[in-house]
Amino acid sequence: MMTFRTVARAAGIAAVGLSLLGTSALAQAFPDRPLEFVAGYGPGGGHDTMLRTMARLMSQEDITDVPINVVNKEGGSSAVAMGYLNAREGNPYYLMSITSSHIATPLTSNIGLDYSSFTPIARIGIDPELLVVNTSKGYETLDDLKAEDRMLNVGGTAAGSIEHIVTMQLAEKTGMELNFIPFQGDGEVVTALLSNQIDFAIANPGPVGDYLSNDTFKALAISTEERIDNLPDVPTFAEQGVDITISLFRGLTAAPDISDEDRDALIAMVTELFETEAWQKEYIEPNAVVPLVVTGQAFADYLGETEAVYRETLTDLGMIGN
Repeated sequence: MMTFRTVARAAGIAAVGLSLLGTSALAQAFPDRPLEFVAGYGPGGGHDTMLRTMARLMSQEDITDVPINVVNKEGGSSAVAMGYLNAREGNPYYLMSITSSHIATPLTSNIGLDYSSFTPIARIGIDPELLVVNTSKGYETLDDLKAEDRMLNVGGTAAGSIEHIVTMQLAEKTGMELNFIPFQGDGEVVTALLSNQIDFAIANPGPVGDYLSNDTFKALAISTEERIDNLPDVPTFAEQGVDITISLFRGLTAAPDISDEDRDALIAMVTELFETEAWQKEYIEPNAVVPLVVTGQAFADYLGETEAVYRETLTDLGMIGN
């Protein structure tokens, strides 16, 4: 298999190599020192898991031979990580994982940054949202939850996140009385559900997959239009009479104002990873991610369209920052 480094070396020999890579001779050596992958949430969560899998497989698959350090810059629903990356303006050696908070946090908090403050690299795919309960509670169906005659506490990551939006939609469409409790990361949500501090969680499959497999947790609903192959026994919200079809995107963004050549080199590296069998087997399939990859400007356009949807929804919820 031709690796990124092999292509880069070929680019220095023949002009056709430059054409294939879309990079200049100046960028041939990139990366020539350690890369840093930035997770905006704590260890054990979806961001952290994705980046650590990426770092391990990029070395294993011989995509790069430079060290890759994964750092956690948690706080402020990814605002801390956004500030950290923004301060690396022009430096292509930093990549940050992004999900819905990359859109929602700037809308709900005046942090002075938004998705357009960075250099979009790639969307990896989309994650469905699951309604998950602790099996010790004895809930078997969504109707069991709907029958509870009390306020239910719901865990998710961050105010204004996709989990929050799904919770509010669930309350609106069913008449359930729900109290959304934002946590700093998926790991904290899982811990809260394990200890029954919350009645249920809205989460993507990655952080809760092991607990579903060993029957510690049970998924009562999924936010896709149809059931997915990896979780065939989990009914959709829609088939249970609740019109909720919204999913989380997963992607990568780089620091602002990096060169086009460095951006294209980063895209080439991650695209090579996404095409490996190891990535499919060790990340995509276990985490029930739908692999819909878009890169560069197409990803930037997608983020703009997503921001418009979130802005409308969060305005309806009265959560747009002033």
